[in-house]
Amino acid sequence: MGRSIKRAPFAGAIPRAQRRVAGRTWAPRTPLAFRASGLSIDPKLREHVHRRLGWRLGKFAPHIERLTVRFEDVNGPRGGVDVACRIKVVIGGLPSVVVSEVAANPLESFDRADDRVERAVRRAIGRARAHGRLDRVQPRAMARQGVTASRPRAGGSHPARPSTAVRNLQGRPRKATVALEGSARSRPSRKSTRRSANRAKHANKLARRQQRRVAAPTARRSRASRKR
Repeated sequence: MGRSIKRAPFAGAIPRAQRRVAGRTWAPRTPLAFRASGLSIDPKLREHVHRRLGWRLGKFAPHIERLTVRFEDVNGPRGGVDVACRIKVVIGGLPSVVVSEVAANPLESFDRADDRVERAVRRAIGRARAHGRLDRVQPRAMARQGVTASRPRAGGSHPARPSTAVRNLQGRPRKATVALEGSARSRPSRKSTRRSANRAKHANKLARRQQRRVAAPTARRSRASRKR
């Protein structure tokens, strides 16, 4: 059984012409670029970054346009805790997520940053989904590049299903403020709006709050005492 597409390492350099027509892609076709300033990057560290970010962010890859990992020697020959790792994740339709950490060596600084960047990307995508600015990826588009989408359940493969929110809305009638009856009159009767849980409320919140204060038992007792 192959590696899950949601855990596959990110790709290296991808030609710009291919990126323009690729659209949404999983990690094996999402570019990850390296930048270094004042130090050299070990090939083993490059492999570690590709594999680790694929494990951390591979499940969000269809929403990610590209990633950049930059290492910088901030103190130069003075030594000390001077290696900074900056991870930038460009998400389609949302502001980019940028995380920076500083440590004594490139590996340690990256290990500190990759944990933070997963939480930051998860939070940004979760908020966008909650506000309807970002849709979910359909499961049928998961199997690509010869990598299995997920492990099949016991008893056979499971077909693609819509999200829970979509399934909950299926079959439910649309709510309306006023339910008109089949009568000759142009305005609805009292019966059509009576006992309606979602009927339109008059006035605004301040007016309703003041009305409740006036009708409260303590307010009525106070008015009665003043009349005496």
